[in-house]
Amino acid sequence: MATSFHIGILPNRPLADFVDWIARAETLGFRGVWVADSQSVFRDAFMALTLFAQRTSCMELATGVTNIITRHPAVLAHSFATLDEYSGGRAVLGIGVGDSAVFTIGERPARLKRMEQVIDTVRRLMAGEEVNHDGTDLKVSWPPRKVPVVIACTGPKSLQLAGRIADGVLFQVGADPQLARYAIRNIETGAHAAGRDPSEIKLYQRLAFAVSENREQVRAEARGYASVAAGTIYKAVPHEDMPAGLLQDLKTMKEKYDYQQHGSMDAAQAGLITDRILDAVAITGTPDEVIPRLRDLTQLGIDNFVLPIATKHPDAVINTLAEKVMPYIG
Repeated sequence: MATSFHIGILPNRPLADFVDWIARAETLGFRGVWVADSQSVFRDAFMALTLFAQRTSCMELATGVTNIITRHPAVLAHSFATLDEYSGGRAVLGIGVGDSAVFTIGERPARLKRMEQVIDTVRRLMAGEEVNHDGTDLKVSWPPRKVPVVIACTGPKSLQLAGRIADGVLFQVGADPQLARYAIRNIETGAHAAGRDPSEIKLYQRLAFAVSENREQVRAEARGYASVAAGTIYKAVPHEDMPAGLLQDLKTMKEKYDYQQHGSMDAAQAGLITDRILDAVAITGTPDEVIPRLRDLTQLGIDNFVLPIATKHPDAVINTLAEKVMPYIG
């Protein structure tokens, strides 16, 4: 299967800044756009996806990701059914337990058992069923739309849950093949436990990523989003599955993490991203540097990459990626 590239969006500036280059990204061969949903940090994800739906014709339109704490299951079902209807069947429900969206309002991430319950409720609502949820009967009041559910995960239990129930898995475990193998192993464990064929589960690897002929500039700019990935990996990946020496660097960074600067290139925590962290969690550098690293991951069976482009000149990054990298992968 050919490798697909998707763009990740952190809408931390006016949405008008993104629309033109998302439209251009589709013409360059990108297969999807995934928008972070974090109300206290970013512009609204569903507004962004609607704008992108207007300017594209075939890209997948996904939350990257939403959560079940700030979004009630009836709201999720209606929002995704509406987006899917408007876009002609291109919506993808990317969902997780919650990170910056919940921490910034004083809440905690959802438990996995609760997330499994909510995903079942949302799916049934989008299949046209009436569902009793927490004692209340819920129903989508107009013709529903079935939408693929992709679970975002990093820890072993969440990866196994995704292997059991998800249509796809968006895993953010870093760029080191050792970490990718850890994720795939746990997804397969979950799939086998449910009697599923792991090959039927769509794998999306979300990677901190940046490419440019100006190596030092792009590596510096990538550290902001790399701090997001690094924090997630530190919290969720078992220490024994980490590459040697990574744990202490991650611990130092995470102790000073500021969620109000989540994903920003100018965040204080970006300065705490050592080269060891950057190379473990991200793929950055010149085209000649990033091509072999992406090829190493495709050899593991990963054929969808979701790449958050969190640099000062995202249009330049996607042009370089499309022209000098994508033709040589898969």
